Amino acid sequence: MRSKNIICLLFISLVLASCAGCLAKDPAGASTANPAVPTENLPEGFKLLAALPEMDSNVNMTDYIQEFYGSEDMGPANVSVGIYKWKTLDGSYDIRDAKITLIQLSDEEHAQAAISNFKSQYNDLLARGLPIFGNATVNGRETLEIKDIQGDNSIRYLYLWNTGSIVALIEGNNNKTQSIELASITGL
Repeated sequence: MRSKNIICLLFISLVLASCAGCLAKDPAGASTANPAVPTENLPEGFKLLAALPEMDSNVNMTDYIQEFYGSEDMGPANVSVGIYKWKTLDGSYDIRDAKITLIQLSDEEHAQAAISNFKSQYNDLLARGLPIFGNATVNGRETLEIKDIQGDNSIRYLYLWNTGSIVALIEGNNNKTQSIELASITGL
């Protein structure tokens, strides 16, 4: 009877190991590695606070990309987020974070779907006639510039684009030049 239990346990273990291997494979072809966010050679005044999930693998990365989910399917995603502080004119660091979010999707079509979902959250502001979208050039690439209106009516500059299957969202600060410098260090 004991050998029968051992054989059953071994069989169950083998089945579970096989299932885990199948689940780890991504049939859609998305890369299994998260894209790397910049951690060194930051623009002057920026300081790295965290590179996720690298510095904390227990973080639910889906929480960082909620704005990219919507009516269009973006499929499975591998996400990395860099969180930065920036130095103000008086030498102190601003309490608000700047972020670089990189999302690896299965292909360019899913990357475009993610961008479309993100842009749709601004429909209410567009309906009120606020000119929040513009164009900018980052690393020689045309990007979407978003003027994100904060609670104190200040503007925070965001830059959004995709390079193939990678979507880049840079949430800068209220200084357009500094925000573009932060976007440029992605190399995308």
